[in-house]
Amino acid sequence: MPTPSRPAPAPATDGPAPTGAPARHDGPRTERPPPSWNAAAPEVPADPWIVIAALGLLTLGLVMVYSASAWIAREVHGDYTYFFRRQAIFAGLGVVAMVAVSRIDYRVLRRFAPQVMLAVLVLLVAVLFTREVNGARRWLRLGPVNLQPSELAKVALAIFLSALLARQGEQVRSFRTGFLPIVTVAGITMTLVLLERDLGTTLLLGALTVLLLFVAGTRLVYVVAGTLAAAPIVWSQIVGVAYRRARLEAFLESGGYQVKQALIAVGSGGWSGLGLGEGRQKLGFLPENHTDFILATIGEELGLIGIGLVVTGYAVLVVRGLVAARFAPDRFGTYLAVGLSSLFGLQVLVNMAVVLDLVPAKGITLPFLSYGGSSLLVSLMATGLLLSVSRRPAPWRLSDQRRARSRARRGTRRGSRPRANRRRTTPQPAPVPAR
Repeated sequence: MPTPSRPAPAPATDGPAPTGAPARHDGPRTERPPPSWNAAAPEVPADPWIVIAALGLLTLGLVMVYSASAWIAREVHGDYTYFFRRQAIFAGLGVVAMVAVSRIDYRVLRRFAPQVMLAVLVLLVAVLFTREVNGARRWLRLGPVNLQPSELAKVALAIFLSALLARQGEQVRSFRTGFLPIVTVAGITMTLVLLERDLGTTLLLGALTVLLLFVAGTRLVYVVAGTLAAAPIVWSQIVGVAYRRARLEAFLESGGYQVKQALIAVGSGGWSGLGLGEGRQKLGFLPENHTDFILATIGEELGLIGIGLVVTGYAVLVVRGLVAARFAPDRFGTYLAVGLSSLFGLQVLVNMAVVLDLVPAKGITLPFLSYGGSSLLVSLMATGLLLSVSRRPAPWRLSDQRRARSRARRGTRRGSRPRANRRRTTPQPAPVPAR
């Protein structure tokens, strides 16, 4: 009687199945594997909705940067297009970087995640020795370009934490081997950013760490305990620094001057706005209207309809990023897409909440819209990573970590006992029994 054939084994993943995933049986009856974390998933085209949302926001951002900065550019630099030209150059470089990053295998970053994180930490240390600008040290002067390492730290930390969580698998539920190493690296990064006097980015990095730990399945009690331990530090940084305490007091007393001017701009726009280029608060009344408060200029000139289009663009970007995470072929891709999508969403929520006087003022830019070369370039590169995850590329040989680990193990075994000291054992003849 013929023996029934056993089903083919399921494709190997890069870690144990997450909690709640269907179990795999060895018998003839098997459960269908989840669509995510499937190494055999075919490569598909990059998600066009991510491209449409990013390029749409980028185009609107260029138009609004010119409209919002033309007056201040003429007053300070004598050139209406000063800020627009610089932003357009970074936009062109960013689009090229986005396309290039989207065509690589994102798994390469998993292999080199420690090196990327170390390089960013070096930049964060180096920026502490630069001169202060407006009471903060946040920029590295590289010729005609100002590099802001804290912007790079957002993406670098997302890459590193995703790689570490993917490698740990279910060990993330352990405090010593899972939770503690992640919190240590994130804590060092947040401390360096906080020394630059950038509390807003520090809180974003903390929120990113908590979200990735939660998605990876760490114990909730660890997350709650870590948040409670960090709360007194955050509070001391708010009330113990003069300008932050002043911002908090101004918020509690119905907002400061800048927020009031932003609310006037949004309120005067109405449903359809005053018209593109017809805003009045940008004529010296609203400071930083082309950077952190560009949403107020959008509301004044394009009205509630313009703000609605901006919100829709960000919603599409975040939702399609989470869809890419859902169908990623491995854990690293899932965690990376969740982290980058969360960064976009959190940054947008904080910026809009500041403009609408819902939270105290923070130095958080609006991705793709606010003026700033580092922010724009990093946002487009992060979009390229989302596109790479969404197309589920075939693994490159460079991204294969198994070969590197096997070479390291072979080297360890060879180094444990020198070749000259090895004994050659020759088979001995069996003894002849005595008669």
